Amino acid sequence: MDVDPIPQDSLMEEFPGAAATFGQGRTTFLQRFDDNQFLEEQHSNLYYPFASHPDWELGVWLTQSGLSMVTIDSLLSLELMKTLPISFRMAQQLWGIVELLPSGPEWCYHELQMKPTKSPVRLFYCDTVQCLKALFNHPLFHDKMDLIPHCIYQTTEHLVHMYSKWITGDVTWQMQSKLEGATLLGVILLSDKTNISALIGDQYAHPLLIGLMNIHMSTCVKLSSDAFLLATLLPIPKFIHRSKHIQGLLSDRLIHKCLDIVLTPLKTAAHIGIMMNDPVGNLRHCYTPLTSYIVNTPKGCMLAGVGGKMSPVMTTMYI
Repeated sequence: MDVDPIPQDSLMEEFPGAAATFGQGRTTFLQRFDDNQFLEEQHSNLYYPFASHPDWELGVWLTQSGLSMVTIDSLLSLELMKTLPISFRMAQQLWGIVELLPSGPEWCYHELQMKPTKSPVRLFYCDTVQCLKALFNHPLFHDKMDLIPHCIYQTTEHLVHMYSKWITGDVTWQMQSKLEGATLLGVILLSDKTNISALIGDQYAHPLLIGLMNIHMSTCVKLSSDAFLLATLLPIPKFIHRSKHIQGLLSDRLIHKCLDIVLTPLKTAAHIGIMMNDPVGNLRHCYTPLTSYIVNTPKGCMLAGVGGKMSPVMTTMYI
């Protein structure tokens, strides 16, 4: 967690040469908006392709309300709604307008050959490196990220080392010592079994969220900051097998297979690095080590491949 400001009598030592910049990148977050196809129209109407600010507000509410397209069509068919000067009269028209706006990481689709299941297994996911680029390039985080590993000592004699967050840890310092000039972006993953649709029936998935350990914790805990992005929906199919134990093994194996597909870009970036733009447009050579995976204990054991009374994070057992 973030802590109070560093006491005046303490000493902070930064890693020399870390998080170097390599000129200016091609585009920043805000420049992408200036490059969109509706730039001329937005000079006179900031909310184009929506007709006005109230039109945009209604569109935002409907898209975030969780209402089905049928329900939205029913609402828009009311006589009162027909009198409003809005740019859409059906849910399909609304989604068509939304798709014209600048978007975040695109969703991908992959069908897995897993048998025996009652229905095909489909994996929906985003490119995890593109998710990190969207977070690292976000202008709201330009002064809310720590990019340079540093040590904080209580006294000038370096007798007491103070640890407050990942960027102040010994492991971070050691990794940085092997990557001259690079920028370390600590990756956070978190997931839990969630009911994704209360109207369709018994539909569940493991949403996997991704975030950056470099972003201040005080920012991450605010829902309005959008410091975590949905990277994938890990499927939970129903396997056809008489043994519940075998069904559980097949389900765990599927989760591992899906994670391998989704996290392959991150593993490549962690191995050889990747060039990314920071919020102000500086180009940096970034490495993406996994620093935290937040799950409950049963799922932690499944991910670590241990069972019984074994701990998922150490070699000891508990009674």
